[in-house]
Amino acid sequence: MESLRWLVDLARRAGVARLVINGSFTTEAFEPNDVDCVLLVEAGFPRDEAAEAELVSGLPFLEINLVSQADFDVLVDTFFATDRQLLAKGMVEVIL
Repeated sequence: MESLRWLVDLARRAGVARLVINGSFTTEAFEPNDVDCVLLVEAGFPRDEAAEAELVSGLPFLEINLVSQADFDVLVDTFFATDRQLLAKGMVEVIL
Protein backbone atom coordinates (compact mmCIF):
# COMPACT_ATOMS: atom_id res chain seq x y z
CA MET A 1 0.00 0.00 0.00
CA GLU A 2 2.88 2.34 0.74
CA SER A 3 4.16 2.03 -2.84
CA LEU A 4 0.71 3.02 -4.11
CA ARG A 5 0.73 6.10 -1.89
CA TRP A 6 4.11 7.07 -3.37
CA LEU A 7 2.80 6.38 -6.86
CA VAL A 8 -0.25 8.62 -6.47
CA ASP A 9 1.89 11.47 -5.13
CA LEU A 10 4.44 11.13 -7.95
CA ALA A 11 1.72 10.82 -10.59
CA ARG A 12 0.04 14.02 -9.37
CA ARG A 13 3.32 15.92 -9.31
CA ALA A 14 4.35 14.64 -12.75
CA GLY A 15 1.01 15.56 -14.30
CA VAL A 16 -0.37 12.11 -15.10
CA ALA A 17 -3.89 12.42 -16.54
CA ARG A 18 -5.27 9.01 -15.42
CA LEU A 19 -4.09 6.11 -13.27
CA VAL A 20 -5.58 2.60 -13.40
CA ILE A 21 -4.40 -0.25 -11.17
CA ASN A 22 -4.84 -3.98 -11.56
CA GLY A 23 -3.20 -7.21 -10.46
CA SER A 24 -3.78 -9.22 -7.31
CA PHE A 25 -4.11 -5.95 -5.39
CA THR A 26 -7.59 -5.53 -6.87
CA THR A 27 -8.70 -9.02 -5.84
CA GLU A 28 -9.77 -10.62 -2.58
CA ALA A 29 -6.18 -11.79 -1.94
CA PHE A 30 -5.27 -11.28 1.73
CA GLU A 31 -1.68 -10.51 0.79
CA PRO A 32 -1.56 -9.33 -2.83
CA ASN A 33 1.82 -9.82 -4.48
CA ASP A 34 1.63 -7.43 -7.40
CA VAL A 35 0.10 -4.22 -8.61
CA ASP A 36 -0.02 -3.50 -12.33
CA CYS A 37 -0.39 0.19 -13.14
CA VAL A 38 -1.04 2.11 -16.32
CA LEU A 39 -0.57 5.86 -16.27
CA LEU A 40 -1.91 8.03 -19.07
CA VAL A 41 0.38 10.90 -20.05
CA GLU A 42 -0.78 13.78 -22.21
CA ALA A 43 0.55 17.06 -23.54
CA GLY A 44 2.44 18.96 -20.87
CA PHE A 45 3.82 15.82 -19.23
CA PRO A 46 5.96 15.96 -17.19
CA ARG A 47 5.13 18.96 -15.05
CA ASP A 48 7.79 17.84 -12.57
CA GLU A 49 10.81 16.11 -14.13
CA ALA A 50 12.05 14.74 -10.79
CA ALA A 51 8.69 13.02 -10.22
CA GLU A 52 8.79 11.62 -13.76
CA ALA A 53 12.29 10.24 -13.15
CA GLU A 54 11.08 8.43 -10.03
CA LEU A 55 8.14 6.95 -11.94
CA VAL A 56 10.44 5.74 -14.71
CA SER A 57 12.85 4.25 -12.13
CA GLY A 58 9.96 2.33 -10.59
CA LEU A 59 8.63 1.65 -7.14
CA PRO A 60 8.67 -1.55 -5.06
CA PHE A 61 5.95 -4.10 -5.93
CA LEU A 62 4.57 -1.98 -8.79
CA GLU A 63 4.66 -2.64 -12.52
CA ILE A 64 4.36 0.89 -13.94
CA ASN A 65 3.47 1.65 -17.57
CA LEU A 66 3.64 5.31 -18.65
CA VAL A 67 1.73 5.43 -21.94
CA SER A 68 -0.08 7.58 -24.49
CA GLN A 69 -3.85 7.40 -25.08
CA ALA A 70 -3.72 4.60 -27.69
CA ASP A 71 -1.63 2.30 -25.49
CA PHE A 72 -3.70 3.24 -22.42
CA ASP A 73 -6.87 2.17 -24.21
CA VAL A 74 -5.36 -1.18 -25.26
CA LEU A 75 -4.04 -1.97 -21.77
CA VAL A 76 -7.23 -0.95 -19.96
CA ASP A 77 -9.70 -2.43 -22.45
CA THR A 78 -7.95 -5.77 -22.98
CA PHE A 79 -5.08 -6.68 -20.67
CA PHE A 80 -6.53 -5.12 -17.50
CA ALA A 81 -10.14 -6.00 -18.32
CA THR A 82 -9.73 -9.79 -18.59
CA ASP A 83 -7.79 -12.61 -16.96
CA ARG A 84 -5.79 -15.37 -18.68
CA GLN A 85 -9.03 -17.21 -19.48
CA LEU A 86 -10.45 -13.98 -21.00
CA LEU A 87 -12.97 -13.65 -18.16
CA ALA A 88 -13.86 -10.10 -17.10
CA LYS A 89 -12.03 -8.86 -14.03
CA GLY A 90 -11.98 -5.71 -11.99
CA MET A 91 -9.63 -2.78 -11.99
CA VAL A 92 -9.47 0.44 -10.03
CA GLU A 93 -9.07 3.96 -11.38
CA VAL A 94 -7.46 6.42 -9.00
CA ILE A 95 -8.72 9.98 -9.38
CA LEU A 96 -5.72 12.29 -9.27
